[in-house]
Amino acid sequence: MNYGQTGKDLILDLKRSDWLPPYNEETVRSTLDEISLHFDSLNDQVHASKTTNAITNPTKPTDTSSSAPSMQSRPALLLHDAAIRRNKRCLLAYHAYRLDKLKALRWDTSASLPTHVRALLSEAEVDFYAGYDKLISVYNAGLVVAGEEVGNPTPLD
Repeated sequence: MNYGQTGKDLILDLKRSDWLPPYNEETVRSTLDEISLHFDSLNDQVHASKTTNAITNPTKPTDTSSSAPSMQSRPALLLHDAAIRRNKRCLLAYHAYRLDKLKALRWDTSASLPTHVRALLSEAEVDFYAGYDKLISVYNAGLVVAGEEVGNPTPLD
């Protein structure tokens, strides 16, 4: 198994694009599946390590909450944990980058989402844009000084 490759593919997809690539649902799902597989492996190894500790040390009380995993299983536990964390970071970076681009688009253009951009987005991103547009509209409506509009303020991000 090539750990972290699907998460890396998401980031490379962003890097290769000029502005915003189409939402890659398949790679996002496979990254989530990889996280789930690592999590299951991690749980299995922790459970096996605790069972082994209980068998090899029958004189110790069986307090499974405080028993440390054996030295032989620790590298595998660290590997799975690192793979989970890396994939999570890749997913968060992928989605944060896309949302930042959508926020910048809203400040740079009008409130309507261009159709060519809509084709690149997931349904959740379209919903995010609509909600963000409402927030910006309310924010801009509140910026009236002595009957004159102040203009399009810069984002507070």
